[in-house]
Amino acid sequence: MAQNKKAKPAKHNSTGKTTKKGITAKTNDPKYVYDFGKKTDGDAKQRELLGGKGANLAEMAKIGLPV
Repeated sequence: MAQNKKAKPAKHNSTGKTTKKGITAKTNDPKYVYDFGKKTDGDAKQRELLGGKGANLAEMAKIGLPV
């Protein structure tokens, strides 16, 4: 029989990412934001940069599908 367990919220720290164990890993990686609006910057040619999902979302936005 399954037991009901309450999920605990992740511990947040503004200096890095929180891991499953609640340990914060410091990162110096810059965060990139790509706008998939009416004027889409990305496309399938940028698959390495955007990742598969990002490139596909960019292509769908480019042809006018709501994403």
